[in-house]
Amino acid sequence: MRVFIGDIFKVLPEIYSTEYLVQKVYSPERVGEKTNRFVQRYVKSLGIKQKPIVLDLDKLPEKKLKKEDYSPLKWGEKVVKRFSNKLGKENIGFLSVSYNISYYEDFLPNLVSRIVENTDLKLDTYPEELPFYGCASGLFSLKSAVEYCKKHNKAAVVFIFDQCSHIGHFTFDSSDPDFKKTLKTNFLFSDGGVGLLIIPETMKDQFDTAVEVLDIKLDHIPGDEIKIQRGKFILGNKLKEIIPPIVSSHVIKPLLKKYDLDINDIKEWAIHQGGYAILEKFKEKEILGLSDLQIKKAEELFSMYGNLSSPSSFFIFDSFFHEKKEKKESLGMIIGFGAGYYIGSALYKWV
Repeated sequence: MRVFIGDIFKVLPEIYSTEYLVQKVYSPERVGEKTNRFVQRYVKSLGIKQKPIVLDLDKLPEKKLKKEDYSPLKWGEKVVKRFSNKLGKENIGFLSVSYNISYYEDFLPNLVSRIVENTDLKLDTYPEELPFYGCASGLFSLKSAVEYCKKHNKAAVVFIFDQCSHIGHFTFDSSDPDFKKTLKTNFLFSDGGVGLLIIPETMKDQFDTAVEVLDIKLDHIPGDEIKIQRGKFILGNKLKEIIPPIVSSHVIKPLLKKYDLDINDIKEWAIHQGGYAILEKFKEKEILGLSDLQIKKAEELFSMYGNLSSPSSFFIFDSFFHEKKEKKESLGMIIGFGAGYYIGSALYKWV
């Protein structure tokens, strides 16, 4: 049974320029002129122009959603309703939700159960919720959905999101030893989500665009350079040296070898945009040897949104999915990696 991605849907909150966020959150009145200038320079060096964020900036340091519609439950309902309206909820038999950081606080019943209840989905099997699988979590959900479609010949929905502002630690004292580390994570990570409609071949003709999922490779290599430490979200200094080599050797090259492919056979690279330094590592020949053009889309979306965590590679895939050009038979890869280290890749083909 062949399985396809029939539709993809982005969910985003309000988007602010990083210049505005610096002046709003780290204003001279709050941190002093000297620290404000330092924050401006530091944030500019990250190369992120704007950030989607669910946070009510006027309530800081208290962390509250700006709008009720930004809650993970409302986002999930929006995704399910969009796909139900398109296909009919009777044709959807499975739902998988994955994320790392969420504003969903009433965790019993869990988020996926509440989404099912509020949208009146009648599933064939229990819904799946995968928290804390790092920035590769969406690929784990995608694999579950693909396996379901193959077995049951019905559609599945995947909802991938992160609301990283909920774990943000807003330290305004520049003498705090963790000031720069928390500053980095506060501006590097953003809030957003994406929904995927996964369909069996029998439903493909109902969609103008369909991308076949050829294979998915998942792995886990223990490591703690991305972690919560003393309640603060901390990134280690060795990430760019550790992550790209293991991602390449464990989940990219094995798929290339299995299908007898060269990197130039892959026309679309939807690589999780962990940052410019990490993306640049994939250009090194001993790691993967990608070109500037092959990582261009990931760099563009990093500049546009920052690091969206779990859904980030799917935002890049979304940009490919909605391009208006002929792609028949061309290949692409969705690649995710993050805390844990959970890593994964999906090989797909335009049909």
